[in-house]
Amino acid sequence: MKWEPVECKAGDMVRIRLGGLYHYGIFVSEDEVIQFGLPPTAENRAVEGEVKVIATDVDTFACGCIVETACLDRSEQKRRLSNDETVRRARARIGETGYNIIHNNCEHFVNECVFGKARCTQEEDVRKRWLNRPICDVYLALVPENTSDEGIFPEKRKRDINGIKCEALRNSARYAWKLLSHAAQRSFGTDIRDAGIKKKLSGRWVSDKFFFSISCENGMAAVAISNAEVNLSLDEPLSGGVTKTLLNPRVTVSVSGKHCSTVKYFWAEGSSEISSTLMGGKLFE
Repeated sequence: MKWEPVECKAGDMVRIRLGGLYHYGIFVSEDEVIQFGLPPTAENRAVEGEVKVIATDVDTFACGCIVETACLDRSEQKRRLSNDETVRRARARIGETGYNIIHNNCEHFVNECVFGKARCTQEEDVRKRWLNRPICDVYLALVPENTSDEGIFPEKRKRDINGIKCEALRNSARYAWKLLSHAAQRSFGTDIRDAGIKKKLSGRWVSDKFFFSISCENGMAAVAISNAEVNLSLDEPLSGGVTKTLLNPRVTVSVSGKHCSTVKYFWAEGSSEISSTLMGGKLFE
């Protein structure tokens, strides 16, 4: 879809630019542009609950800005409703409320009138930037005694852990994997069962939803989880990484990877139902 300042016809999507935002409407005639609320200028400022679908003349819609018309490509032309149906739908919604700047705004409105499905490219851009933001979280915890293997997924990982002969190491491995499950849910909103966990030929366990690294030392378990390659150590500084010293218990925590400069630390507690809280700087040396 391209936007050009060309002549409009009834049923066209139109928009104006106000700073870094766009305001959208359905053009019917010079005297009728249907839109979800007035353009968001200082003069037209209103609270969300007062915003309605309205019809104004094109000058009121434009607010002195250049009006651009959506020039649809072939696939969009095939998917769009007829111009008459677009106008009918837009007019039928005049007086409708429920405006929400993120989830139900003027762009959602025009896309629903033209394509039959609400959509907002501005919202999608914000969501994309949010999902692509640097994530590097480290979860630290004291390993409790007698951690069960209940809830460890996948089964192959459970068998691997249960095959560890040393009871202390086996217990730490169980808890660290449960800590990973908690980290996946908290940092990525992903259930460990949906994380695409698999074992590579090298013996390393990986996920297709995130990157992670696990370390256990002297009764401590730690998990680093990120949307880029990450490495974690509880005993020595990693080259090119960020290293901090936890005061109580006194442990060296080192993280390396693309996003290690944005690392956040969480203290976790609990054996079956793990909870975690963001750690403050006072807990580190």
